[in-house]
Amino acid sequence: MDFTTKLQELIAGKIEQITVNEADFFAFNQAWLACPQHKQIVGTAFHDGKIIYHFSENGNT
Repeated sequence: MDFTTKLQELIAGKIEQITVNEADFFAFNQAWLACPQHKQIVGTAFHDGKIIYHFSENGNT
């Protein structure tokens, strides 16, 4: 999966969230760290290793 493109779509409002499984976390993390707005991309972790990320204008919700 191309997480750089997904992050751009998330920021642009084309998608509402990105779901990342445990196996894809490293690839996602690399793209997330390279994204200038990474502090505005907030994730919620679940017990099964899944994290759902959304874009927050203020970076904390």
